[in-house]
Amino acid sequence: MLHPWFLILIALAYVGLLFTIAWIGDRKWIARDHRKVQAVIYSLSLAVYCTSWTFYGAVGSAATTGWGFLPIYIGPALLMLVGIDLIRRIAVSSRDQRITSIADFIAYRYGRSHTIAVLVTVAAVIGSVPYIALQLKGITTSIEVIGKSTGFAAPLSGNLPLYLALGLALFAILFGTRNMDASEHHRGLMWAIAFESLVKLLAFLAIGLFVIFGVFNGFADVAETVRSNREYQALFSPWRLPEGFGIQMVLAMAAILCLPRQFHVAIVEFRDSSELNLARWLFPAYLAVFAILVVPIALAGLTTFSGQDVNPDTYVLAIPIAFDQSALTVLAFLGGFSAATGMVIVATVALAIMVSNDIVMPLMLRSGFAGNHGQADLSQTLLRVRRVSILAITLVAFLYYHAIEAGVPLASIGLLSFSAAAQFAPAMLIGLYWRGASRQGAIAGLSLGVSAWLVLLLLPSFQLDSVLPLSLAGLSFNQGALYSLLVNAAAVVLVSLFFPDMGPASENEPTDAEPSGLITLGELESTIARFLGMQRTRDALATHLEADEPEPASLATPSTIQFGERLLAGSIGSASARTVLTTALHHQGLGPEAVLDLLNRTSQAVQFNRELLESTLDNMSQGVAVVDKDLRLVGWNRRYIEMMDYPEGVVHLGQPVEDLIRFNASRGLIGEGDDEAETQKRLEHLRSGVPYRLERSWTDGRVMEIQGNPLPGGGYVTTFTDISRFKAIENELQLINETLEQRVQQRTAELRDALEDVEEAREVAETANQSKTRFLAGASHDLLQPMNAARLFVSILRQQQEPEGEQARLVMRIDRSLTAAEELLTALLDISKLDSGMYNPEPEVIAVTELFEQLRRRFKPLASNHELELRVHTANRIIFSDRNLLYRILQNFLANAIRYTEKGGVLLGCQVRGDALKISVWDTGVGIEKAEEKAIFQEFHRLDYAQRLDDKGLGLGLAICERITRMLGHRMSLRSRVGHGSCFSVWVPLARQSMLNHKNTPQAIPGEVSRLEDLAVLCVDNEPDILEGMQMLLERWGCTVMLAEDLQQATRQIQLHGTPGLVLMDFHLSDQSNGLDVMEYLQQLTKTPLPAIIITADRSPQLEEQVRKRKFGLLRKPIKPAALRALMTNTLKNQ
Repeated sequence: MLHPWFLILIALAYVGLLFTIAWIGDRKWIARDHRKVQAVIYSLSLAVYCTSWTFYGAVGSAATTGWGFLPIYIGPALLMLVGIDLIRRIAVSSRDQRITSIADFIAYRYGRSHTIAVLVTVAAVIGSVPYIALQLKGITTSIEVIGKSTGFAAPLSGNLPLYLALGLALFAILFGTRNMDASEHHRGLMWAIAFESLVKLLAFLAIGLFVIFGVFNGFADVAETVRSNREYQALFSPWRLPEGFGIQMVLAMAAILCLPRQFHVAIVEFRDSSELNLARWLFPAYLAVFAILVVPIALAGLTTFSGQDVNPDTYVLAIPIAFDQSALTVLAFLGGFSAATGMVIVATVALAIMVSNDIVMPLMLRSGFAGNHGQADLSQTLLRVRRVSILAITLVAFLYYHAIEAGVPLASIGLLSFSAAAQFAPAMLIGLYWRGASRQGAIAGLSLGVSAWLVLLLLPSFQLDSVLPLSLAGLSFNQGALYSLLVNAAAVVLVSLFFPDMGPASENEPTDAEPSGLITLGELESTIARFLGMQRTRDALATHLEADEPEPASLATPSTIQFGERLLAGSIGSASARTVLTTALHHQGLGPEAVLDLLNRTSQAVQFNRELLESTLDNMSQGVAVVDKDLRLVGWNRRYIEMMDYPEGVVHLGQPVEDLIRFNASRGLIGEGDDEAETQKRLEHLRSGVPYRLERSWTDGRVMEIQGNPLPGGGYVTTFTDISRFKAIENELQLINETLEQRVQQRTAELRDALEDVEEAREVAETANQSKTRFLAGASHDLLQPMNAARLFVSILRQQQEPEGEQARLVMRIDRSLTAAEELLTALLDISKLDSGMYNPEPEVIAVTELFEQLRRRFKPLASNHELELRVHTANRIIFSDRNLLYRILQNFLANAIRYTEKGGVLLGCQVRGDALKISVWDTGVGIEKAEEKAIFQEFHRLDYAQRLDDKGLGLGLAICERITRMLGHRMSLRSRVGHGSCFSVWVPLARQSMLNHKNTPQAIPGEVSRLEDLAVLCVDNEPDILEGMQMLLERWGCTVMLAEDLQQATRQIQLHGTPGLVLMDFHLSDQSNGLDVMEYLQQLTKTPLPAIIITADRSPQLEEQVRKRKFGLLRKPIKPAALRALMTNTLKNQ
């Protein structure tokens, strides 16, 4: 037994699946751009035409009127099969002009008229509201039918349609208003709609097959049922078509193009003709499946529920319920749900684009809202308008749903919307095929047609026909629809004849002002960027102009202005785009007439360019032939005819290229072998669309280079080049080179042997370097491990002893000795890594003021302790270097200056020297003798004066600075006078303008320190001594400590004591695993992103990058307690 809540859960899960499919469809890694896949998706998306009317209402219509359901299937199928050229013409034109909606298309035909765009938009919204309400009615009715059959009331009482409307609006907002450009393809949304079309087809097919082979005994039994019942014979007699069959078929044909959602999927989402080629057959076949199954399902409902009060519109659901087919009932519900949701989503997206572009945008422009914002980016504002429009339209449809009577058939509501959309057909079709159709005629036709629809069709749907004159109150729906279309078409024709367009219209008053200037590329870019965003506009203009950075001060050409207008039209519609550019040009000094003349002359420029192209082709030395996707000749030049020596009259436009290939084969121009086989091989090559290049020797001695390339929209272009003279020269050169061939081979063999020796030596060197790298990593870990443990224990002892105690002094000495050993080992490892090339500098832009301030804060207290004055003279300059390595150089300079200066002071300053900044550190110390200036940069070299001062330095600092400077490509210098002081300098390149984008924004450091009391900390290290020291240190800080030597013990600790608040993880563990792998396992075990600090002696940048990607802290060994506590606090603060 199916509970209504179960159906709602299924519906929610299904919507979640649609979200997933739409998300996947928007991903770049999906092969959605494959032409065959896209053509299938396009064809299936057209089936958004099949709504809950076709899913539920068609069966109800068949049960009550017989063949009354057929027009909605025959009309679109006929248009696809017979009128495909009309659809292709509209689609290609709309794609090229970046048309966004049917209102945009009709307005564009009539001079981008705002009035027409508004009329179409308002009529489309009013006409679509009943159709959207129909979908809400279909879903709600299906849930009520299932709930009634099971004895459960429909959930959420009367609010179910509201929640449904809000949910569908949310889906449409998420996947239909992600980009400002409405002419872009909503791939994810189309994927979801195509999937829904498959679900509809599968559900209806399953119900139909169940009826034919479950309720009846096959098609013969269905036919026998009709023959044996007079009522059914009369209902489904092939000679008895219901009233209005013809007008309803016309309405359905118009709907496939004029319904906003159908125009969107068929025209706006169109890419190339291959999609229409498949859709021409696939979409009618889709409709045929539905049409064939409607009658059997209607018969099953009539026979099963004879004498019962069952609404025929619910037969699709009632039949599986009556036969206790729960799975089939759920499938039928999902089919109807798909039919309804697909229509609502696409319709609201299409209508929102029309409202935004054709109503809101013009109001913004005319009210000054857009103009008063200067260069403000309005794209997000317009996106919000579209989202609000979707929500508003859906809610109005919900109100209409409550306003109509519960018993109104679904078919009548659908036909009401069809007849509203059909009012766009006269202006669209007459404007396409009759150049005399005028703007005034289109406005008159739309106004009268929509008014007639309101009076004759919409008011009666609300039972308000009593307010109509008696002569109109008795009209049937079919009569009202016919009369409204006739009035519409007649008005378009007659008013166009009496009030023809006299040229490009302007809504501004004419002026005699002479043009004083044109718009620059920068001004055009800023105008468009307000609606599309600066980056997207800049990229589009750069692609159009084939320049990375177009010159803003250059004047925009007419073709560039036309491109900008099309670019704008894709986002705000053609009418608003023309207004925006008209305003921009007018502000540059052009009068209204000159502005419109300039914009309209761009089309003449395109025609001139086409003629120029033809002239250019005729004067080329190469022969050129172009075939279309149907392999028919559509273009060639005079040289092609001459080279191929075609007789007069052989070549003509539209000629199958197969005829030309056979003609050439008969003359021996396609090579030896069977002529038929060679002909088919070339045709297959053209069909495959693969580029090729070959040389062919003809019987008259000429050598031709033939090169073919596919065209983006289908077709092939082939060029023929006579290379006979070049081939003759090539043969002569070949004879000359034959004598050199032997010597070249000999030298090649010698060179090969030498290269093999070099390669072998290189491999040996690389192996040695890798061994050295592994040794350094191992040394870093093994040597620093015991020091790390000793450091932890010394830290604990220092906290336990009294400051004046003898043991405290011993501990202090041990600490100093450990510090010296650590510094010595770290310096030796740094020198080794610098010499082996293990460091990879990461240069970035650095603000000098920021760098100097860091150094001042670091060394000001140290200078004060030595009773010295530290002065810093900075400059507002930007340099380009590795921040950490440069800081280390300057840190060493300052530390040495303070160490070897007894009185006076230290100065840190900088000077610009060409394209570099010279950063210097001056001191008033003892100075350095000339003979010592080179020696001080050698390892372990210390001055005699330093030894007299009992300096504890290692003599490695300047050696490291020299290596870092060399690695960075900087220059370092020294000037010194004994007894007066020294000056160490480093030259750092100034940052160029192109580097400023690399500047990193400094991150703020939290000012508060989190408390560590009661923090559960898991320590993982393979050294028991280190674990013991860590436990004693952390417990003094108030932490609860868990200890583990490997993954198994760590897992056990978590299972016994719960998830820790922080993990201190050694990187190198004894079981050949590393700390990052262990952390990944522990996070999977706890199912939480555990905060962690990785502790290691490995200083490789590769490890640092791995830790950074996982967002862990990183602490180098040996551990300093203050650094550990600070990093623990910072890690916890960042969670």
